[in-house]
Amino acid sequence: MYVCICKAVTEKQIRQEILKGACDYGELQLQLDVGTCCGQCRDLTLEILDETMTGHHEENVVTMWQPVKKPKARPALQVCG
Repeated sequence: MYVCICKAVTEKQIRQEILKGACDYGELQLQLDVGTCCGQCRDLTLEILDETMTGHHEENVVTMWQPVKKPKARPALQVCG
């Protein structure tokens, strides 16, 4: 997902920089140029920074693109009479 539209920075890129050692918003700005234009991405970038630094990002992974498992069809019931 794109976080910074102005600089085409994705959530994945932000998390990768944090895992490489970036530990604050300023470092992310230097490495990725995130938030250096309009600033609309600042809050989301800070949220991603906090989630990644605390290890909570694993729980928040969106899985909407994974296929949904359909239940197996049950055989038709026969009516005994």
